[in-house]
Amino acid sequence: MKVAYFNIYRDPSDIREALQAYPDVDLAVAENAAELPVALDGAEVILVANRTYTEEPARAIREHGKYLRWIAFTTSGIDKARSNGLPDGVIVTNMAGLRAFAVAEHAVFLMLALVRSSRANERAQQAHDWARIPMTPLMDNLAGKHLVIAGMGAIGQEIARKAKAFDMRVTGVSRGSAAPEHVDRMASRAELEALAADADILLAAAEANEDTFGIISRAVIDAMQPHAYFVNIARGSLVDEPALIDALRERRLAGAGLDVQEQEPVPPDHPLWLLDNVILTPHLGGSGSGGLGVTCASLFTRNLDLWIAGKPLEQIVLRT
Repeated sequence: MKVAYFNIYRDPSDIREALQAYPDVDLAVAENAAELPVALDGAEVILVANRTYTEEPARAIREHGKYLRWIAFTTSGIDKARSNGLPDGVIVTNMAGLRAFAVAEHAVFLMLALVRSSRANERAQQAHDWARIPMTPLMDNLAGKHLVIAGMGAIGQEIARKAKAFDMRVTGVSRGSAAPEHVDRMASRAELEALAADADILLAAAEANEDTFGIISRAVIDAMQPHAYFVNIARGSLVDEPALIDALRERRLAGAGLDVQEQEPVPPDHPLWLLDNVILTPHLGGSGSGGLGVTCASLFTRNLDLWIAGKPLEQIVLRT
């Protein structure tokens, strides 16, 4: 069996090492989109990242992946793949939860940076200003704050777990009704606007798809209180960005921490760069060390064992 691999941002050495235990599996690595036709020739499976599933690779996979039956994404999101086009007749899996711990840490970082006025402190530091007296009234804490998390998948649940360590009150928003551990209350998406009015921090953690497009709407943003913050570690498509910018510019929101934006990279002339109550990070929430030991290779080979045995795969997100 042949497995193709395409991810220009990630070294496949761990995959290559793991597949040494599978003598009947050949790994073909494409270093760029131009090498995909050769890598895909006869390949039954392809390992690929959402980030690299841009227009040219998507076209190559559709045109040359004649034998593909399974696309295994090394990422949680597959929004680029959906928009750029998947081949017909394949099972699509993802690795949701693989980097949940890292994204959740980044969410906590953004929340702390907002409530502790990190941008004001940075400006004072750059000015060599020991601004203790003017800065003190700007300080706040996470303890006791009401955190509303829109999206209670692996990342949302890990954020809730970490938030509880800061003594926050957590409400989860999801289609499911049962409250996961570390969540005080579950609510439906129909309640999001009312919850936004009661939130100290509204955090977007939902998967990007047709159902979640624009769920952080102008009505939801307008319902938030002037002391509240918005954090997005999901996708920019979940948010009405012009409405968010209006609220931030007019100080109807205290601030926002955004790891994802509607357009990435954010253009140099974009208004978000100019807002002093916004913390922007360049979609790096999932970056960092290996964490607790679950790896891309271990998740892939677990599914590979099922595939070889003819059993249903785990983490199927789509059948085309």
